[in-house]
Amino acid sequence: MSKKHHKNENVENNKKSNEKHLNNKTEQENSNINKLQKENEELKNKLDEALRAYAKCENDKKIIKKEADALVDYAYERFAKDLLPVVDTLELAIAHAKELENKEEAFDKLMEGVELTLKKMLDTFKNHGIEPVEHNEFNPELHQAIQHVQSDEHEEGAIVDIYQKGYKLKNKLIRPSMVTINKKNN
Repeated sequence: MSKKHHKNENVENNKKSNEKHLNNKTEQENSNINKLQKENEELKNKLDEALRAYAKCENDKKIIKKEADALVDYAYERFAKDLLPVVDTLELAIAHAKELENKEEAFDKLMEGVELTLKKMLDTFKNHGIEPVEHNEFNPELHQAIQHVQSDEHEEGAIVDIYQKGYKLKNKLIRPSMVTINKKNN
């Protein structure tokens, strides 16, 4: 064999080896590309799922807010409807008092109407969880002392007089009672 032929054979072998190497590299790159495309598709699906879940949460949040607002409106409506008989009683008391010529009798009827109205109002409050604060003994969490007086009839720190009643809504204080308490001189 000649050197030329041997050289050609080496070139040919190198060429085939290079082609094989390139083919292997291309197959590996194609495999990597396919793998990346699959991963990309999976990520797109996961992103789509996350976006759908987020949209569902936002919609649920809007629905819950709408329902909560409707419940509050219903509570106001129910309370307003329960107060209407109180207004009716006041109007009736005023109308009856105006019809009477005897002012003393008119006053008595008006007082009777006001007392009945107060009873209806307190019953309505009770039905909605609103109750007056108790005044057994002074409690700074329930009472606001607006004045101190000296009284031998009461113990030190005892409530002597109630200026304005306090009220609780389902055991939560909504207005403290304004009271006068006894303060003995030392």
